[in-house]
Amino acid sequence: MIETSRVERPALRRAVYLAAALLAAVLVVALIWGEDLRFTHSSGNMEAVARTLGEGAELRDQSIGSLSFEFVRRENDQVYFYRGKDWGGDGYGFVWSPASRPGDVRHVKGPWYKFRDDAHQ
Repeated sequence: MIETSRVERPALRRAVYLAAALLAAVLVVALIWGEDLRFTHSSGNMEAVARTLGEGAELRDQSIGSLSFEFVRRENDQVYFYRGKDWGGDGYGFVWSPASRPGDVRHVKGPWYKFRDDAHQ
């Protein structure tokens, strides 16, 4: 009987490690896709805010749709939806720019772009 429990413990330990690794992978995927899904759900409301925000105006601590923002600011016909800082310390968020593509951004869809930098703080 002692022999059996020694064999079962490493097998149980491996099963626990495997379950933890799978859970971590699911959480990472959910975080990555979760941001995109929340943006898709929120982009209509975000565009309504962008269209009504005056030049130089800024809103602080806003929740729009399923996303929250430290600030929303209009600069030169572009509206920055600043989410905050990532784990690396870089600022990130979305830019609504219907007239032109801003520099150093990744296109999301239509007039929407993602930025990752600290120039818009």
